[in-house]
Amino acid sequence: MKKLNFFFILMSITYSYICQPVVYFNFISHDEDTGPWNSTNYYTGDRAKLVSLANYFQNNGITFNLQSDWLYLTNVISKETPQLMSTTNNKNILKWMVEDKGVEMDPHSHENSYIYPDIVKLMDSLGLPESKLIGGSLYNEMNGLNLWTNLINGQYGVIFPDKFWQPDYLMGGGSKMHVADLNYYGFWNPKDTANYLTHDPNNHLRHIGTGCEIKIYDTSTVVEVVSKINDVVNNVQNAYYPSNGFYLQTIFFGHGDLNNIEFYNKIIAIADSVNIIVDSGKAQWKTLKQAYTLWETVYNAQMFQWECGNISNSIFENYKKDNFAVFPNPFTLQTNINSDHILHNATLTLTNSNGQILEKIKNINGQTIILSRNQLENGLYFINIEENNNLLFHNKIVLE
Repeated sequence: MKKLNFFFILMSITYSYICQPVVYFNFISHDEDTGPWNSTNYYTGDRAKLVSLANYFQNNGITFNLQSDWLYLTNVISKETPQLMSTTNNKNILKWMVEDKGVEMDPHSHENSYIYPDIVKLMDSLGLPESKLIGGSLYNEMNGLNLWTNLINGQYGVIFPDKFWQPDYLMGGGSKMHVADLNYYGFWNPKDTANYLTHDPNNHLRHIGTGCEIKIYDTSTVVEVVSKINDVVNNVQNAYYPSNGFYLQTIFFGHGDLNNIEFYNKIIAIADSVNIIVDSGKAQWKTLKQAYTLWETVYNAQMFQWECGNISNSIFENYKKDNFAVFPNPFTLQTNINSDHILHNATLTLTNSNGQILEKIKNINGQTIILSRNQLENGLYFINIEENNNLLFHNKIVLE
């Protein structure tokens, strides 16, 4: 790859590579009861997109967890005709996705008229393997039937009182109206709703953290989502997150949004971008079950808890982004990085959007760094400026 020209009073170039854990990526989708699943045209249109997406994901080694609520499951039960199933190996759409395409299915429920064991009963009737994971629990609710605390020792259904279900894992850690969601990596056994982040070894039910909030909306762009994904990889690879951590990062989208072809194509583009990172060796695709099985075996089930965006490395202790200004950004030919104080023997690290360290430039002095383009490809890059082992500046630069 062609590189930028950097002009300084004094500079020397060195390369360094940090041994850090990989990031485990996974797509997750919910189908909420607010969706128009009772519409036959809507259901069949979505089904066709699911078939296409499952084929694409399988062909490209991409993992996917589909987490289903009551309304969608009842529509699968009522609408999967022999004619439809003839396109999916004579199986209903969900059973085909699991058995033929390697997709994982988990129950998802926020309602009070039915609870998780009732959802699992519907999944049983469709021939799906029984999940041991709560898909999308509300961690801080203290009242109601559908509380994760009711499932610690197992629970019987409300609509199907003969159905007993006891999960082993909670996914995510959502909140009502998503106003205080948890964005944590790792595994721990939450104590209760008021002390969810407190590890309680006496509670067998484990939280599986899914990392930063990376969600695909109609209004989001591929660049925005991929930028967040690259931020996660960069934080892990540059040792800004602990080296002993377990980093599972989910990429979330609403199942019903697949009916929009532009949205569908956006998911494909994002998946392709993540596969570039996977090919670099800095990430792997893992379903939720694959992730917690890996944690139980290779990671010896060591408790770990880390909040997205929290920085552990000492170089971040005196991080003050406002001390620098980059203008213009984006830029085409040249940009300036201006510091409000004189730099003494500072170091600039340049990485590309795949997290690869391109250069480390040491012995930077002065207040202005001029970056001049030399036929560098358009794209997103990242710069860190450090002085005396303190991170002074971390920012994105865009070439267009």
